[in-house]
Amino acid sequence: MTDTIAHGERVLLGAILLDNSQLSRVNLGVKDFANAAHGQVFEVAARLIGSGTVTDALTVAEALERETGRKDWLSLTAGMTRDCLAPGNAPAYAEAVRRASIARHAARIGERLMQHAAADDAVSDAIRDLLELSAANRNHVVHILDAMQGALDELSNLSAGKLPGVRTGMRDLDDALGGLHAGDLVIVAARPAMGKTAFALNLAAAADCGVGVISGEQGRAQIGMRMMAIDGPASLHRMRTGALSDDEWARVTRVMHAAKERPIWIYDRPGPGISEVVSQARAWRFHQGIGVLLVDYLQKISGGAGKEMRLQVGDVAAQFKNLARELSIPVVVLAQVKREVESRPMGADGLGRMPYMSDIAESGIVEQEADQVMTLYRPEVYDETEQHKGVAIINICKNRHGPVGFKRLSWRGEYLKFGDLAHAEDRWGPR
Repeated sequence: MTDTIAHGERVLLGAILLDNSQLSRVNLGVKDFANAAHGQVFEVAARLIGSGTVTDALTVAEALERETGRKDWLSLTAGMTRDCLAPGNAPAYAEAVRRASIARHAARIGERLMQHAAADDAVSDAIRDLLELSAANRNHVVHILDAMQGALDELSNLSAGKLPGVRTGMRDLDDALGGLHAGDLVIVAARPAMGKTAFALNLAAAADCGVGVISGEQGRAQIGMRMMAIDGPASLHRMRTGALSDDEWARVTRVMHAAKERPIWIYDRPGPGISEVVSQARAWRFHQGIGVLLVDYLQKISGGAGKEMRLQVGDVAAQFKNLARELSIPVVVLAQVKREVESRPMGADGLGRMPYMSDIAESGIVEQEADQVMTLYRPEVYDETEQHKGVAIINICKNRHGPVGFKRLSWRGEYLKFGDLAHAEDRWGPR
């Protein structure tokens, strides 16, 4: 440990011993001190201050003598108070200690990576530890006034027309959700042929941040073709049959050139395990700075704990929720809906087969973990009468941030494109 780091730790501890109120301005833990004895002084001082005991060099030394049997603590703590000339500078001293701690722990992670570089999980473990190191050094304790100030800042952004979360590209959905929020697990469930994958890719196309796409269902070429159809727009059917018009070829070419600047990454291993998905998401967040993760789809992800399918799917959902919080991004996961919904009568309004939260396959634990649960429904799949043509319904079954209920969207099947029905204005500004 260098003399500079040791001195910084001593003056910080001296500041706390001279003015106990400075402890509340310090966001450190015992492991942030390079010197083990300094860490012991910090731990005991924090405990005594927390119990309401007047804490100084003498009381801390006496407590440490009782706990360790050593008799030289007073010379150390008294020296700390002598070294500190300005207790009010404790936050600045703490920041220097924090930076040194981060550098020290990061160096250890790098050394471990070099020693075990051949191991399969070495890189993933290093990325995880670096992300945890970053998260551990955030201040998670604030006064209520600071929390209110954060809320006021968010209100100011809303008043200025700034969407608090990641755009979905659909106005009514943005109004209901406020966008896709960092730390949230969002479940989007539907029967096959309703357009789940297309919906996720519409989210990717609209996002104003980097996007990671986990596709356990479709390969990269299929994903690429669908994105060209959405962004073009260009007919997916004519692409597949090689019958694009000259105008559509021009649009596809334009989309290809623009794709160089699009921060979207795809992982297309069939049926990936949850551990590899988590590792890939961490790598994208660390290296590419993604702001949202899209997963297609929940029941395709293996590796959940438990003997029953229900428990395995629930464990995977729980790990996705933890991942959203760890990376501080929204994680949007597609899911399957039970076949039983197709046996219900359509009803005069065509909504009889619209899925609800209980219709999601293995739904119990998924409901508990998710912050938003939505089901996607297109009545024209079952009834091709004119009233249902080009209409999709997103049913918001659970929403921690706002209202529930269903929203009608437009659906242009030729281009796999979801959008808004007629709207007078967009409160969130130009798209």
